[in-house]
Order: sequence, then C-alpha cells, then structure tokens
Amino acid sequence: MDKARAVEHFLYYLAHHPALTGLHRPTVLLGHTERYEAITHAITQGSAARFDFKVQRLDLEPSEVLAKSIEDCDLYMFLYDSSTLPNPRAEGPDFIRALQGIMAEHWKKSLLLKDYGDYFYDTFSVAPQRIADLNATLIRRMSQANVLSFTDEHGSRLEAPMSSIKKWTNINGVGNHDLAPGEIATHSEAINGQVRFVGTFLSTIPFARKYGVLQSPLELWIENSTICSVASDVPGLADDFNKYLNANPSNRRVEELGIGTNEGVKDLYARNAGFEERHCGLHLGLGGGQKGSHHLDLIFSSGVLALDDKPVFDGAFVF
Repeated sequence: MDKARAVEHFLYYLAHHPALTGLHRPTVLLGHTERYEAITHAITQGSAARFDFKVQRLDLEPSEVLAKSIEDCDLYMFLYDSSTLPNPRAEGPDFIRALQGIMAEHWKKSLLLKDYGDYFYDTFSVAPQRIADLNATLIRRMSQANVLSFTDEHGSRLEAPMSSIKKWTNINGVGNHDLAPGEIATHSEAINGQVRFVGTFLSTIPFARKYGVLQSPLELWIENSTICSVASDVPGLADDFNKYLNANPSNRRVEELGIGTNEGVKDLYARNAGFEERHCGLHLGLGGGQKGSHHLDLIFSSGVLALDDKPVFDGAFVF
C-alpha cells in the first residue's frame, strides 16, 4: 500500500469538493480523535500550498471552540469512530452530539469520514483516472443495453430493464460532497427477482453492528422494486428486517440501484462506514424516499453483473 499516493489522491478529490470550488488556498478545519492522529499528519504534511489546515482534537477541544471553527472555515472535515465504538449511539459520540446544531446549519461544507480507520488509505488508493474511466465506461455500456441482471453462486437472479433506468449518478469523487470515490447509482421502478443477500449493511439502524458480514443469506423477493417477503436462517434477522420494512412504506422500496467501482476496497468489514458502499459490485439502497423512512444499503459481497447476459463484472470488471 502506497500511503503517500493515497493521500495525494485524497487531496486531489478534496480540492474538487463543492464547498471549495473557485477558492485559492481555502481554510479547512481538520477535526480528529487520537485514533486518526497519523492520518491527520499525513494529510497536512506537504499540502500547505493548497490548503490552510486548522487541526483540532474533537475529543479534547471545548464544543464552543469547535463551533466557532466550523463557522469560520470553508470546509470542516472530521475523522472519528462512531459505529465501531464499544457502546455506539445512533447520534454519534458526545462531541458530535454537542455540535449537531451548528453542523446541520453548515452541512454543505461538511466532510465526515466516520469509522474509516486505516481503510482510509484503501479507499483512496486507486488513481482517480482509473475510477473516472470505469464509471464512464459502465454508464456508456448501460446506455447500449436492454437488460441489467445480477446473479451469484447462492442462486440469486435479479433483473432491471434498461428502459426503466433513470439517469445514472456518477460518483467519481470529483464534485461530490462525499469524497469516497467509486460508484454509479440510479433508480428503477421495475427491478424484479429473488436474491439471497450475502454481504453487509450500511445504515443509521445498527444491522451491521449486530449481524456483521452475512455468510448465511437473507432471502429477498422483489416485485417491481418492492420487497414482498424475506426469509433467513440467521437467528433474529428476518424479524429485525421485517420490523424495518414495516416501519415505513418507503422502507420496502428499492430506492437506489448502485454499482461500486472502487477496486481499492478489497472486502467488506461491517464497519457501517461509507467507504464500504464503494466495494465493487451490486448494492441495493432501500428506503429514504418518504419522511420518516431510513435509508438502508445492502452491499453484496460478490456476484455477476451482466448486460444482456454478457458479464461486465465477475469479481473484476470485464471490458
């Protein structure tokens, strides 16, 4: 792992954050906990010509000092653990809860890298041009096909006609509020099939914390982008998942069809961290389409993505 190269890639993306567009040597508040001391040092070292970094400890500085720094900076970037703490709370650690009001007010200039750990370097290890090319190629290939399908060794089969696909969102790290690069995403009202989900979860609801990376499948029957029923041999999982589905009509809807394209994210770790969504292959995003609904990503460990039954991803991209 070339950590220096990964940091250079990260700084490239940081310069393209929407909050920093057109700014010369912008002021960036870099808040961190002790766990992220080394990564913070790596980011600030040698980048003085491009950014004016103000480094503060999230767990040591008084909240009023941090709040003033958030107001004064062009962008605030926080590196800390939340879901991976011994006793996590949905609203985050104490220092985050104390700043919720000011953070919500200035959300457009926020960058929160939660629970990344040293996987920060993996997330930014791939050259930006490689990810940009992968995303562009996939989107172009999609426009020339009739059916997108997903299959895996567990017996999954999922299809979406390309005529039902909305415009693809290209998350290549440039101009995105969330800098983690490597995904294309869209929406379809005509996703149909049965999947035996093996992978991990990403949500404010602690499925990842409780169930980790699934090895025994969660079966999902999907009709017209709506989850009709579920089953699982994992104790408690089907009951918990049904509680989530029944809590809001939008929770049953596949609101997002995503394909991860970041080849630096080699595995899934159940850290409930945003970078895992960039893991190569399929993910389905449920919920978030109505007030009171919670978005929940299902990130598949493996499988084959094909266009008109011709694979484009089978553990690696095939072009």
